[in-house]
Formats: sequence, C-alpha cells, structure tokens
Amino acid sequence: MNILLKDVRLAFATNLFTAAPFPGGNDPTPYFSCTFLMPPTHPQKKQIEKIMDELAEAKWGKKGPAILRAAKAIGKVFFRDGDTKPEYEGFEGMWFVSARSKVRPSYFDGLRAPIGEADGLLYSGAYVNASLGLYAYTKGNNGLGAGLRGVQYLRKGDAFGAGAPAEEDDFEEIQAPEEGDEPAERDELLG
Repeated sequence: MNILLKDVRLAFATNLFTAAPFPGGNDPTPYFSCTFLMPPTHPQKKQIEKIMDELAEAKWGKKGPAILRAAKAIGKVFFRDGDTKPEYEGFEGMWFVSARSKVRPSYFDGLRAPIGEADGLLYSGAYVNASLGLYAYTKGNNGLGAGLRGVQYLRKGDAFGAGAPAEEDDFEEIQAPEEGDEPAERDELLG
C-alpha cells in the first residue's frame, strides 16, 4: 500500500543518497534509508494508524490486532513515538516513520525536477514530502515496514546535527586577484 506523506521533517539523511547496512544490525544488506518526523497533530497521523491496522488484518487475519500490539511493543513497526528516542535531536514530542529501500529512491525539488545530493536540498532538518510503500512482514519477527520510494524537497528547516550545506549568502564576495599577481599578493588580498 503506497502513501504520500506531506510536510514531514527529514532526519537521519546520511544514507538517503548512499546505501549502507544498518549500524549495529545483523543484516549486511546496504539500504537507502531515512526517517520522517511529524507532530502528533499532523493530519496524516490517524490515516497512518488506520493503514497499520489494515495491513495487520490483511496479513494475519483475526490475529492481526494482537500481532500488531506485539510488534509495536518491540519496535517492529515503521511508525513510532519519538519520545522513545529522546537522545536524538528533533524526536522529542514527535512521531516518526522509518523507511528504507534496496533500490535507489527518486529525489525531486518542488517543481518535480530530479535533484541529487550535490543540490544540498535534502538534509536532516529539511521539510519534505515522501512517497512510501507500506507492508506487513513475517521474517524473524512479525512487523510492519516502510519502503522508501521517493523524496520531494518542500522547504528549508533548521538542520539537525552537522547541518545543511552552506549557501552562497553565507559568504562575503571577494574581489578576484588581478592577472599576473604573485601568489603572495593573492594571499594578502584574501586576507
């Protein structure tokens, strides 16, 4: 089942463009992955919870509600309370969706033009829309997962952790050295 999350905040964007195994996990498979944060008042929160119930019922029938409760208790669901991760910046008081994919997701700007890592728009803290494929699984544990299909930049947000890439307005304009200036003179010009 696919869903388009609207106006959520991007977190853990480190592996958004470069696939890597989950740190400390048992699975050596490299994944593209990230997390999306939303406040408890987000208009799609109830929709996500309903989809979780539907996925559990479709996969496990009458046992669905009990299996879903058990999966939630051990953190084997894609949608969780951010207060369970207070050590991470931006999670407190929020809800989060964790998503991953073995296949490189699509990345777009607000005009739906493709973008890449060098564009600097998709960083931890930016606001985005996210296309996800949601599913129930039985592998090791029963649970609900979210496949990362694509991310669309929506708007800037305060960066988490190391921060967003610098922008041209962060710098002062420097006068270019005259042709023929010696390297020492260039160093003096640049201060």
